[in-house]
Amino acid sequence: MIALNKTIRLFLDGIGRRDEYEFYLGKFQADASACFALLCPDLGSIEAGAEMLAFDLHFLLRLELVPAILLCGGDAAAMQSALAAEPIFAFQSLEAGGIGEFIDSSRQAEKVPVLVAESQDLETALLQLLPGTARRVHLIRAAGGLKKSTGELLPYLYTHRENFQPLEDLEYDFPALGKKLLDERPGVHLSITSPINLLQEIFTVKGAGTLLRKGSEIRHFQGLEKVDPARLLELLESSFGKRLRSRSFLEHVAESYLEKEYRGAVLLEKHPAGLYLSKFAVGREARGEGLALELWQAVCENHDALFWRSQVSNPFNSWYSNQADGYHVSGKWQIFWRGVSAEAISGIIEFCISRDEDFA
Repeated sequence: MIALNKTIRLFLDGIGRRDEYEFYLGKFQADASACFALLCPDLGSIEAGAEMLAFDLHFLLRLELVPAILLCGGDAAAMQSALAAEPIFAFQSLEAGGIGEFIDSSRQAEKVPVLVAESQDLETALLQLLPGTARRVHLIRAAGGLKKSTGELLPYLYTHRENFQPLEDLEYDFPALGKKLLDERPGVHLSITSPINLLQEIFTVKGAGTLLRKGSEIRHFQGLEKVDPARLLELLESSFGKRLRSRSFLEHVAESYLEKEYRGAVLLEKHPAGLYLSKFAVGREARGEGLALELWQAVCENHDALFWRSQVSNPFNSWYSNQADGYHVSGKWQIFWRGVSAEAISGIIEFCISRDEDFA
């Protein structure tokens, strides 16, 4: 990863956590694609924020990350005209070919390549460019990420599931575009954000928009039946960033939920008050994709009474608080519960406090 000077690091510190942006920087810089991302703005986002967009893209160039901008359809000429006022952009027609060479020459000139496709719609152009030109697509919309009909931001849209959250009226069928791209170009990253939130969307796990995903396949097992213990242990240690002291806790697992590719897992133990959530792990590569929420929803669909503990320094505790009926802090532990009877709370607190740590 490139060395970050003080000014750049201070700017990134204002966007998100250091461990997160350093992780994404390393990931993007290791990508062998022609550019690290395709940015697809709409006319409104450019008219309202071309100068802001140019500032953010100049910052990305300083990080040695070169995105490409894609302008499609009937608004392409108007968008090109608006961007042309900023000297950071270099333009070429998509139909001219030689995309890789154009991106390389733009990189050498320290400019952002802009591909213009007036005669193509967005879907056609993206299918042509993915995944060779980039594996990430950020749709930049003046209105930002997709909203529910209530106006609340929708962090994740699962394109291959029934949409149980009614959406706002959309100017473009983003769910259909997402389904097509994720079907025909598996492995691409596809999100929707606003110009003002672009860097936060790129460099933080939480993001600042809507991530479009097929949805994960979550498997439910009794105990650790049919679970690969080596893959599970690797996930746990990589997720927590610590070595396990012993594997003895696995003997007490009563039920387990695993993402098919072992990118996330929840392990549960039996207790008179309900189920103790022993481990909740999501691999680093999968963070920010909504997998934690998918695992949690699968667990809550089948189990009413749950409790768990977390170190008070865990940044995930605010999310836990939103899922829990209550919590109690004791020393370095924060104990949460959901669906547990009032008379059982003191017992689960004592259980969590007295339980040994599983990680070194």
